[in-house]
Amino acid sequence: MDWLKSIRPAAAPAAPIGTNYELLGSPTESPTSSTRPRPSHTRNRSSISYGYHRVRLRSNAAVATLAFVPIVLFGLAFIIYHFVFRIYVVDEFVYGVPNVPEYDEYFAWEDRLPQHNSSLEFPEGPNGRYVMFSNQAWGYGLNNQLQEILLLSHISYLSQRAYVFQPYTWDAKTKANAVLDGRSWRSSRIPLNVFISGPTAGGSFAKGDPTPRAVNVDWWEKVCPPSKRTILDVAKEHAKWKVDSRSEGRVILDHWAELLKGIEDLCVEVTGPTIFDFELIASPRVLSVWPSLSLSPIITRFAWSPLIQAAVHRNLPIFHDRPAQSVQDEPPLLPDEVRNPPQLLRKRDDIPTESEALSSTPDRRSTYHAGANRRPPSPALSSLSLQSSNPHSDPSFTSNSTTSPTIKGLIAVHLRRGDFKMHCHWLADRIEPFAGWNQFPFLLDRFTPPETLPGYLSRGKNHDLYMSRCWPEIDHIVRRLREIRRLHPGLERVFVLTNGKKDWVDKLKAALVQSGDGPVVEVVDDSSSTTTPPSLPNTEGDGPSTDGVPPGAIRVQPVPPPATSKAGWKEVLTSKDLQLFWTEREIDQAVDMEIARRAEVFLGNGFSSLTSNIVMLRLSDSTPIENIRYW
Repeated sequence: MDWLKSIRPAAAPAAPIGTNYELLGSPTESPTSSTRPRPSHTRNRSSISYGYHRVRLRSNAAVATLAFVPIVLFGLAFIIYHFVFRIYVVDEFVYGVPNVPEYDEYFAWEDRLPQHNSSLEFPEGPNGRYVMFSNQAWGYGLNNQLQEILLLSHISYLSQRAYVFQPYTWDAKTKANAVLDGRSWRSSRIPLNVFISGPTAGGSFAKGDPTPRAVNVDWWEKVCPPSKRTILDVAKEHAKWKVDSRSEGRVILDHWAELLKGIEDLCVEVTGPTIFDFELIASPRVLSVWPSLSLSPIITRFAWSPLIQAAVHRNLPIFHDRPAQSVQDEPPLLPDEVRNPPQLLRKRDDIPTESEALSSTPDRRSTYHAGANRRPPSPALSSLSLQSSNPHSDPSFTSNSTTSPTIKGLIAVHLRRGDFKMHCHWLADRIEPFAGWNQFPFLLDRFTPPETLPGYLSRGKNHDLYMSRCWPEIDHIVRRLREIRRLHPGLERVFVLTNGKKDWVDKLKAALVQSGDGPVVEVVDDSSSTTTPPSLPNTEGDGPSTDGVPPGAIRVQPVPPPATSKAGWKEVLTSKDLQLFWTEREIDQAVDMEIARRAEVFLGNGFSSLTSNIVMLRLSDSTPIENIRYW
């Protein structure tokens, strides 16, 4: 190792780091280096470059900050304007203060239903069997939601569980009482009992029926906290059962009824996609549910709410040869303390008298809420709302129905206008059939979609056919009603269920009043049977026409006029002619539906869910098949 020691001193010393890298200077300086500071112009080039880029980065950050600040301020201003200033200042200035009824009393009345009682025994009370469909659709029209609600309630009935009913919800995301719908205000949530009564809304089942009564969401939250709930996901269950777009509605119904009935857990919550989506409800697959649903107390004990019945009773005189009693004051209001009625719903075959109706309705003492811009809450049945007419004692009524007396001489006509025209074009593009219960094969005026490819290019071929059945014009309406009148000579008055504008409605009324007999439009009826019981629909498919006319097509055939030609219709009334209180404006559609249910003849739109529900109610009333017609 001595030779290494002799070599090491001869090695040249390493250059100090500080002599080459100014920014990483070594604490050890070379003894030959100068102690004087170096002039600035002799600095290392890397130091100058570093300082330049550092200043440049700072300037870029400042520019980015200055550009970002206006964006943040604009976003905050937009949020404040759109969600605060616009709602509470601009919207109220442009569209007025939210002017919707207050429903607090109805929510409170639902809370006091007799089944909301902790002392009740199984299967009700704190240890009852409940099912909550938290995936129930919202944000759709009344009739779209009503179709699903009745089907889900029927599943609950078959599974021997209490159905948890929810409010009719237009906007579930807001906590506000009212939301803008276009250019008008509407309630974001309305208690279900404002619209309907019966087992679905908490009414009683028949005596001896062990099915627990429906409860509201507040009671569900009380007796079924999250820790006690069994969660079922629709997507997972349907995947197990291999449910797809071809599965029949009855198969899905039976699967869920069996599953929910077999679960021993008391609280079951159904989540995920809806069980009966609108695609299924609008397709022929829903018809397989009818034999079970038509016999269920969900349908046989269905009734509109006392509020709607009061509005119908008050307007019945306008459909007869006597003037309607003028409405001077609004009915009294719901009280702060409401007594529980002896039973929320009656049997369908029991026709209540006026005194019975009043005794089964909450007391209505006047209580106005203090505060600016607040209107009184919605009224329900009262002596004032029933004094104008009692239909059950009216000699002009006949009872060919187990529930709703028929209004003789009246034909109710459904004419949807507004944005429905775009929907009709959409139907033509997709080659869609009738919707929901309008597809029963035993009904007259059936519609078979043409055998053409869907799409915009084929609209020209399908446009006339679809528009004549979906969006009839005034001349077509006059001819069609003239034909129906030939088949039913006793018809004298027309009631038009419509959302059309006033000028169009006035033209229609004038055309119908002035219309007489003449050439009429005759619909080719290709139905195989008109006597098939409603609960057991004919399952035969639509066959091709044997006379060369496509099924569902319409053709003009002159009908010889009778010896004595009739003049136009005696009277034409529309939805706009009904006398409704301000507090009833959000239920006017249901009032129209109940009048159409009672009319001697109903002429509906086969592509509409409103028509579909009217047909359902008329079939449950055993209305003659020939008294249900379509455009």
